[in-house]
Amino acid sequence: MSWKKGQALQNEKYIIQEVLGGGGFGVTYRAVEQRDGKPVAIKTLSPLRQDQPEFPKLQEKLIQEAFRLAKCSHSHIVEVYEVFQEAELWAWSWNI
Repeated sequence: MSWKKGQALQNEKYIIQEVLGGGGFGVTYRAVEQRDGKPVAIKTLSPLRQDQPEFPKLQEKLIQEAFRLAKCSHSHIVEVYEVFQEAELWAWSWNI
């Protein structure tokens, strides 16, 4: 599952703007938080990983990544804004 430009997530809390980048594990999107118009980045598993048998284990790794980063406080490390589930796909966001 890939999210498309203009797609609403979390009951229209976020609107996807574009793909920022991706790799073998995840894909990162630029989105706008509707409430105040601020830009955020949202990371989730790449479509290639979503079709693999170990999908639940990979989802857990993604969530653990967000929680580990949330414990960090440094100007060169993103600050996790929210961890959420959209349909069966977990994701996390940060301000950009």
